[in-house]
Formats: sequence, structure tokens, C-alpha cells
Amino acid sequence: MRNSVKILGSAMAIMAGVLACALTERPARAQVLSGFDVFRTNCTGCHDLPDPEEKKRTRKEWDEILVDMVKNRGASLDKNEFTAVLNYLDSFNRPKREISWVESPAKSRKLALTPADAGKLPAEWVDLTVGADELIPWAVQADSAGKTLYLSPLKGASEGQFPVLVDNSGLVRNGGATARLQIVSGKGAVGAGVIFGFKSPQSYYGIRVGLKDIVLYEVQGGQRALLARAPLAAPLKQWHTLKVDVTGTAVKVAFNGQPVAALDRSLPAYQGGRLGLNTQGDTVALFDRWEVVAQ
Repeated sequence: MRNSVKILGSAMAIMAGVLACALTERPARAQVLSGFDVFRTNCTGCHDLPDPEEKKRTRKEWDEILVDMVKNRGASLDKNEFTAVLNYLDSFNRPKREISWVESPAKSRKLALTPADAGKLPAEWVDLTVGADELIPWAVQADSAGKTLYLSPLKGASEGQFPVLVDNSGLVRNGGATARLQIVSGKGAVGAGVIFGFKSPQSYYGIRVGLKDIVLYEVQGGQRALLARAPLAAPLKQWHTLKVDVTGTAVKVAFNGQPVAALDRSLPAYQGGRLGLNTQGDTVALFDRWEVVAQ
């Protein structure tokens, strides 16, 4: 009993600092996208945020901490914000699972997320971190209004690291994917996009959307190489649609429905593979639509 009280007390002290800042530097409601934002954006001006992975807590323990913050310590979280924060914190409790790669051809499909997925990673997805031994986990999150569901890394990575989320529903040789993404923030090299032809963290292709450009690149033998670049305006906190199609070895890219001719290329080494999503460094990005077309 003493140990449980001690754990709860120390956790409350941490969350008190986190949520106390939310009372003094609370952004406009329209700016709060998720529990991640409530937890992160409002408090960085006061102190470093605690890492939810540093000390694992159950969903029940986090719930008790948040209840105390609201009832006894003045935190102004409404019901939806409370649930969003709780789902975010509980996302780190996802049990480890063995990766079993699907080797059969993929079928055309659309991503269908439900509120029951919040805080979880659907079975057909595999998260990896290229350039790091530490896993940056991904999960389904919901906005604070509970209306928009999306996939996103749960925390930022370091410079030169790339959180990757692979669609493990099968292999695509001819076909492609369409994703809708929103880049929220980033202090270093900002970027997010779609990967294709994924065989391993050392072998895949990608389309990266930045704030001022869009690039086509390849990773072979663990080395990244730029294949093509085009100027592009992709403002923060706006939804954008990115599409990639590959027929044979020819790749075509479209952004917000418009072809990006500068990225049209022949990829002689392309042999198909898996599709997926990725971010760059500490970029915070959300993905709420995903469609695979297999020919």
C-alpha cells in the first residue's frame, strides 16, 4: 500500500507541473489537436516534459493522476481533452509483439480507423526507427474533440533518425498509395511523407514533404541518396494529400492533386515492396487517410 501511494504521489507531482502550465499558457481550443498537444505544447515554456516511457504506469494509474489534477489541482481539462490525454499516455503501454512480415501480394484497401483504435496500433502496421536502436512508437490518436482519428509517432526522434510505419498488409510491385498528412511542428529538418518499395530499414524509397520542397530519395545499404527535388509550399497545420504511383520502374508523384513532374523518375533497382509512412527527426506529423492501390 505504501509503495502504491508513493508511486502515485511522485506521478502526481510530475503531472502537476505539466498541467499547471496548461492553466497559464493554454492555447486557443482550435489549436489543440490531441492529447499529445495538451501534454506537450502547453508546458514546454515552463520545464522539460517528463517522458511517459521513463516510468511505466498503467492506464488506471494515469487515470487516477489526471482525475486528481482536475478535481484537486485546478487543471481545466474537459471530458474530451481528458480522454485524449489519457489515450496518449496509455499508448506507451502497448505490449511488444513479434514482427511477422506478410509476403503475399497486397490488395487495394483504405484505412478505416474507429474510436476504439485510439491509443493502439492496428495489427497490420509495424513501427520501426531508421537510424536508431530505440523504437519511436506510433499509435492511433484522436483530436481533443474526439472527431478526427489519425496515426502519428508518440514522440519526436533525434536528428538523423526517421520514425517509420510500415503497412504490413502485403507487397506491392505495381501500384501505390495516397496519404493525407499534416505537419504540425519541428525544430530541426522538418519532413514527413510516404515510403514505398520497403524491403528493410536499409532498403526502400521515399517521398518527403518539407516546408519548402518535396524530394524523392532512396535508401540502399543504409545510405540515403537524393534522387530528385522540387520547390513546394506546404504550410504547417494544414492538411495535404500526397500520392505516389509506380508502374514497372517508373514513379509518379502528385501533391494536393497536382502532378510533381520534377519527381517523375525511372528507378532501375525498384522491385516492389511494402508501403508506409514516415517522419524525420523531431517532426510532429499526423496522417488521417491512407489508401493502397495494387494493380
